Amino acid sequence: MIKSPAAPPIATPPSQVEALVAELRRVSLGSSTAWSDTDLTLTQLRALALIQLRQPITIGALSAALQMSLASGSALADRLVRAALLQRRHDDDDRRQVLLHLAPLGARLLRRIEDRSRIRLRRALAAMTSDERTALATALSGFIRVLREQSAGES
Repeated sequence: MIKSPAAPPIATPPSQVEALVAELRRVSLGSSTAWSDTDLTLTQLRALALIQLRQPITIGALSAALQMSLASGSALADRLVRAALLQRRHDDDDRRQVLLHLAPLGARLLRRIEDRSRIRLRRALAAMTSDERTALATALSGFIRVLREQSAGES
């Protein structure tokens, strides 16, 4: 029997990938118990995660990263300080600068959320076939590479 040549793969349009990423966000946020018991808003959680990555950080830098006004960023930081999730201190070199860093309670909260998310991810990956995991790893590697290249170009 003669085999016919395999058809070339059909290119996936970017709009389909965007829709899949949007659906991934909806599914992740809609069913995640990782942070739903915290009484924090998604913006507050984003702020804590950002501060964890960049600490110490100024209120101005936090506001810019979250694309909010300085007043809104300051109010957000105030709420997180009152909740004992953040701490403020003055910069040793410039006393006018107020620096934010995670308080121990904030660090523990983020660690708990990350642990729960990691467990959920492991369960989902275990339910996938080996070929699906390989395809996902390949696609994510390419996606991360491009994002890093774009980020480096923005600097």
